[in-house]
Amino acid sequence: MDHREKYFSVLGDSISTFQGYSPWGADHYGPDLAATTGVACAEDTWWMKVIQALGGTFLSNLSISGNTICTAGKMGGFPPNRIRQLTVEGRQPQRVLLYAGLNDVMFYVPLEAFQAEYRLLLVRLRQAYPQAQVFCGTLLLGEVEGTQGSLRGVLQRMEPYNAAIREAAAQEGGLLVDLAAQSTRYLALDAFHPTGVGMDQLATCWLRAMEAAGYA
Repeated sequence: MDHREKYFSVLGDSISTFQGYSPWGADHYGPDLAATTGVACAEDTWWMKVIQALGGTFLSNLSISGNTICTAGKMGGFPPNRIRQLTVEGRQPQRVLLYAGLNDVMFYVPLEAFQAEYRLLLVRLRQAYPQAQVFCGTLLLGEVEGTQGSLRGVLQRMEPYNAAIREAAAQEGGLLVDLAAQSTRYLALDAFHPTGVGMDQLATCWLRAMEAAGYA
């Protein structure tokens, strides 16, 4: 992959937020929460680690806490007006890191609706940014230290959603980053939100999966 002057944008939920980078009031991580999360600056996030490791330039982050892929979710969807906001001062993203869907799993969003709207999101991204590559991450679950083996039911429930992401990416030209295929987990505050160490582990999973797919 050629990373020269490549602008990266991020779409996701609370796992991918940081104060001052994601929309105001929609963030989960920030300097004032560093003592609790272990994530003190944007450079500590999984997405900034990935962007920097690939030699890219950060452009925008439209991640929002609680976001779902499906409009039937609690804070649903990625409508066209939001996708347009990935453009900053006339600069358009050439790479989009898309990591979302855990909230759909947790809110029991119907699988058929999830897959249809994931496909629609990829269509909208392609229409808005036809030259951009959209990297679609399958879903991982974090793990609180000392609770190995917990949340097996959630892990099992995630599998069909990950299958839906794989199929949607194949159908709509997304570049699959199959994190779930690594059968690993990251250290988390509450099984979902990575700690500082967990952010590093999640970034490593992204980079490993991208390299395995020939993207990096």
